[in-house]
Amino acid sequence: MKRSLFFLIAALCAAPAVSAAELSFAEQLSPAPAAQEVKVPEAPAPSKARTGRYVQVSGYVNLNGNGWMPGKDGGFTTVTLTGWVTFRDSTGQVASDNAYVSVPVSLWVRPNQYVFQSVFPNVYAQFTYQGKPAGSASMTGSVSVSGWPSSGFFSLSGSGYLNGSLFVADME
Repeated sequence: MKRSLFFLIAALCAAPAVSAAELSFAEQLSPAPAAQEVKVPEAPAPSKARTGRYVQVSGYVNLNGNGWMPGKDGGFTTVTLTGWVTFRDSTGQVASDNAYVSVPVSLWVRPNQYVFQSVFPNVYAQFTYQGKPAGSASMTGSVSVSGWPSSGFFSLSGSGYLNGSLFVADME
């Protein structure tokens, strides 16, 4: 190891010295390319995270519909139940306009036999928060409807709550 180190030092000492003039001439023969200045674009300012909360909204709907009993002895039929509902949160600041509800119900009816059926409406409503648009949500629930068929014609009616949740961003 000592021997290898000795030969390395001796080789360095024996190397010919390069004069400043020779160095200057060598630089002229093969000029090094000039480093270009790289411009890094400014990072955009971070946007403020919107804060908000989820609110529970609900509304009470009355559904009504009319149908005809198939045949003399009754049978399977479909009735479309309709109604209007307005949804609100507990504070009243988040509210929807009137939303139209239309849900078909298929059931078996017989003359002079009480009819009872549960329906499950799914309503898409647009909401406002303090008078400004706040988004939309799907509202669902269960509504029980009933009626008494007579002479081939019958009417179904019922009411219940529809519920949902909506993310409301805080006003800035």
